[in-house]
Parts: sequence; structure tokens; C-alpha cells
Amino acid sequence: MYARKFAQIGGVLMLAMGVFALVPALSVAPLEAGLPGLKLDMSYGLFLGIFPLNIVNKLALIAFGIAGLVIAQSGNVNKAIMYARTVCVVMGAAAILGAIPQTSTFFGYWPLFGAEIWAHGAFAILGGYFGYGFSVPSSSHLSQLR
Repeated sequence: MYARKFAQIGGVLMLAMGVFALVPALSVAPLEAGLPGLKLDMSYGLFLGIFPLNIVNKLALIAFGIAGLVIAQSGNVNKAIMYARTVCVVMGAAAILGAIPQTSTFFGYWPLFGAEIWAHGAFAILGGYFGYGFSVPSSSHLSQLR
């Protein structure tokens, strides 16, 4: 149940961020923001003056958002747990890659640095909490069901 709520709320947040980030007026241009150059600079800028995003970030956010909403609506707790675990692993990897200078732009294709490290880290922690901890019944709960 809690994993479904995470999928729903996380899905709304990620979808909203991905869609709103596509609005050029909500981003600062990369040169004005002093962002490093990328090989893939389509729709590149500092969203809300905080988050370095390009089209890869935005499409990934939209995909994770839609997936979260679809899974939350399905009512399948196991799928919601798998969604939370996937968010944990993918966002955790993105946070780690963003913290390493040599991989902070994912070889020039995906800005993972700056505030993105913290955003990915927060989603990873929440995904881990709802995917691996809080939503999984403990053995004591299972014995009570027998």
C-alpha cells in the first residue's frame, strides 16, 4: 500500500518536473548559468535556476512519472514495490555518477551534477525505503497471517 502511494506521489512529482522543465521560460540558458558544455545540448539549461537538465533528463523524468502513475493506478502492490526498487537503483546510480567529476555529465550526454545529485539521491533513498524496507512485510507479520 505504501509503495503504491510512493509510486503515485513520486510519479506526479517526476512527471510535473519533466513537463514543466520543457517550458523554456522556466530555465536559465547554459551559457548564462555557466554550465559545462555537453555533446547533447538539446533543451539544456538550469531548470528553475537550480537543476541542470537537458532533453535526456526531461524525458527520463516524464517516463518515470508516467510509469509511477500507471503502476499506482493498477493496484498491484508487487509492481509498486518493483517500481520503488527501480527508482532506488537508477536514481542512486545517477547520484553516484553525478558526484564523480569524470562521469558527472555521463560522457557529455546527461547532466547529473549540481542539484541533480541531491534530487537523485533523495528519490533513491525514498525508493529504497518504500521498495526494500517499509513496504516489504517482515517475517513477524507473515507469521501472524498463518
